[in-house]
Amino acid sequence: MIWTEEAEELLGAAPAFVRGQIREKTEAQARGAQRTEIDAAFVKSLQSGGRHPGDNFPPPRVTEDPIHGAFDRKYGVHAGMSGGSAVTENPADLFFQCLENTADTNAPAMAYLHVPFCCTRCLFCGFYAETTEPTAIASYTDAVVRDIELTGSVLRHTGRKLSAVYFGGGTPTDLQADELDKLIRTIRRELPLTDDCEITVEGRLYDFTDEKVSAALDAGANRFSFGVQSFDTKIRRMMGRILGREELIERLNRMVELGDPYNAAVVIDLIYALPGQREAEWVDSIDCGVNETGIHGLDLYQINLLPATPLMKKLHALPPMADLKQQADLFLAGRARMMEHGFDRLSIAHWGRDPRERNRYNLWNKRDVDCVPLGAGAGGRWSGCRFFQQSDVHRFSGSVAEKLKPVISASRNPACASVIAEATGQIEQRIIDIPVLEACAGRSLGKLLFPMLGEWKRAGLLEGEDPFRLTAAGEFWSVNLQKLMGLKLMKLAG
Repeated sequence: MIWTEEAEELLGAAPAFVRGQIREKTEAQARGAQRTEIDAAFVKSLQSGGRHPGDNFPPPRVTEDPIHGAFDRKYGVHAGMSGGSAVTENPADLFFQCLENTADTNAPAMAYLHVPFCCTRCLFCGFYAETTEPTAIASYTDAVVRDIELTGSVLRHTGRKLSAVYFGGGTPTDLQADELDKLIRTIRRELPLTDDCEITVEGRLYDFTDEKVSAALDAGANRFSFGVQSFDTKIRRMMGRILGREELIERLNRMVELGDPYNAAVVIDLIYALPGQREAEWVDSIDCGVNETGIHGLDLYQINLLPATPLMKKLHALPPMADLKQQADLFLAGRARMMEHGFDRLSIAHWGRDPRERNRYNLWNKRDVDCVPLGAGAGGRWSGCRFFQQSDVHRFSGSVAEKLKPVISASRNPACASVIAEATGQIEQRIIDIPVLEACAGRSLGKLLFPMLGEWKRAGLLEGEDPFRLTAAGEFWSVNLQKLMGLKLMKLAG
């Protein structure tokens, strides 16, 4: 199937972890339409067309065992905004117009900086884009500096300040010490930040040397998030991870030691339902992170089988993975264990042991807080519009060299976007507060929402009222509740 250059650019604007799936679906639609070429018009027509949005998302059923029986499947990987309309303006021009038209200078805001390089690709990862190569990374670092400078030249004059900056990827810790120093210091120099801005560097512990850590801390990073996934060495090696259990423990404790003088938070991610992982291995990884390291936060995630990942191609050769009912049991086991350990619940997946772990970026991202995109493939939003930057590293670098912000795709949120974001954020924090949603929407929502919420309560997913609170089953199925809530609130847009 032939893709035109303009169609490839539109595909490149999509997040890396769904790009392969979008390509497959688009080509299937094209073959069904007896097309031999996919152009930008065809891609745009698919973005705006399709069946009724509620067709594939049935409501929960009432059962005696809601965590295992309320739904047949999860409705997505993460909750996200649906709807929106394409823009006719130049996307980069619109981005700067949105910055300049900032209405509430006191509203929280943040930035996401994408580093699309990894030295290896883990089986489960859908974010991998480029192989780590020193010359390419050095050139990319310089290009991102120019992107930051372009953005800051406008943002600094809006009166808006950023309270969180997140270095994601890819693997930002693959950057050299001087490159981390350069990017963090450029962020602090060129962008308006609050005094307590959370600056997170995401990555892996392998090859994140003391020199790199110290460079990041001295430059201003105050939070580190590591994808440990499991402390079981056998499972880690099967997934393509390099360090074993003892090396992980030693390195994490060194991270805590180096970060303590800076009051920096060290956080790890663990994943449940990995191939061959039983409840004993899952709980052991949690206990290891809590009891054998001084980490300040721990995030528990369910594995997501994404079509573009190597894991999907190797499932037949790996030990069996937990089915959906077993995943629910692992969720409950992890939830119970974290409560026993006395961690604070920051959201459904995020737990904190120390007040320095604020989890600001992740919490705000669920609520669609305005976010500046920086780097190749980064996505962001501002003043009711969503933006995606050029994902091709060479095209990205060429754009910023010509002093052009590399935003290549934009859309306007539907009128109900703010109330959907508020509802998504509430569910992420395990409540549904109707008066707050009504204040956000500027109208009464009882007639629209109470029948659905009553249905969820009968299904065992909610309890109480004013506000409603998610049960343990509701937490496990939270992405489905967020999806159904979003579809219901879309009716406010007409």
